[in-house]
Amino acid sequence: MSWTTPTDVTDPWIGDDVPTDTEKVQIWIDKAEREMRRKVEGLQKRIDDEADAEPDVEKRELLKSAVDVAVAMVTRVFRNPSGERSRSDSLGTGPLTETTSVTYGGDTPGQLALTPAELESLQSVQRGGAFEINLIPSDYQGMRYSPW
Repeated sequence: MSWTTPTDVTDPWIGDDVPTDTEKVQIWIDKAEREMRRKVEGLQKRIDDEADAEPDVEKRELLKSAVDVAVAMVTRVFRNPSGERSRSDSLGTGPLTETTSVTYGGDTPGQLALTPAELESLQSVQRGGAFEINLIPSDYQGMRYSPW
């Protein structure tokens, strides 16, 4: 089951080059979600547990983060399908030459990959409250020690 829909990718799109082939967008969404499940252990179970605990979709933080990450991954692929890091185009000759240059950032331009920040966002959204771990072994609790 996919968490992300093609409209999650196309609705917030900025620019004129919005993808129109929803089947192709869904294929890339499925690939992105498989990659997320591979990289983040227990992600699907955590999303399912969150859905059981929070029937209101608006309160499902992990699900929203997962959709955001999938959209970002798919958008990178559609923005730079050839995976170019830098491109320079010239039009004309001599002093009337017009040059345009485009450089895509990131370690994997145009590839379907999780950035470190995206990976952290999926790993850090946890349910539950605070907890405490006692680092003093039980044999030493309550005993006083002199520094001398």
